[in-house]
Amino acid sequence: MTMQRTPIRPHLSPLSHLPHLSRTVLCPLLLAALLGGCSAPLNSVRIERLASAPAAPNVIEPSALALGLRISEDGSGLEPDSLARLNRLLTEQGRLNAQTLVITPLNERGLQLAPRLASALVAAGANMPQQHPLPADAARIDSARAGGWDLELQSAALVLRVPACAVARPGDWMVQPFAGVGQLGCANRANIAAMTSDVRDLRRPRTLAAADGRTAAGAVERYQSGQLRELIDINFEED
Repeated sequence: MTMQRTPIRPHLSPLSHLPHLSRTVLCPLLLAALLGGCSAPLNSVRIERLASAPAAPNVIEPSALALGLRISEDGSGLEPDSLARLNRLLTEQGRLNAQTLVITPLNERGLQLAPRLASALVAAGANMPQQHPLPADAARIDSARAGGWDLELQSAALVLRVPACAVARPGDWMVQPFAGVGQLGCANRANIAAMTSDVRDLRRPRTLAAADGRTAAGAVERYQSGQLRELIDINFEED
């Protein structure tokens, strides 16, 4: 009796027929693909649990304020309370040289002090304020008399409103730091706003000033030709 032998073939895995280098490359890729499929649900859960309120943006808006001022009894200047309120108004309106100021006298005493107030504002850095004559509106004069005002100062400017930066939930920042602190970047935006010379620069670009192309090209030509200029050597130890 003749018996036939069936050859035994080893079981091959899907990757066994590939070279060793190919398996080494494909295994991490397969693992990354599996983990990538889980990243979307994990990110959704993380955002849902840890998301904080969106950061309040800086707001640029026009602002026009008017303030009634009282002159001291001796006529030498403004009363302390009026001077304090004037400084507070000018500070709230932003940079002094970016404000349009108008001074309106409301009686004879105000008419005499108006030029001195304008000079003091210019000395502090403001542009020359507009000085109006005594108003002809009787109702306005009566209102000023009832309030005891001698002068009125108006300020118009583009004002930058910066939100207050604070920890979102002070009681949770040691337990849940991200959710407790809140959105980051508030202090950075506030610092940039404080250093801006023109608040409109935060909303629109500014045209570059003219440059001297010959000077810039000359520096490149000297570098390429090896004719470099030596730097100035200042010896601070010498008298």
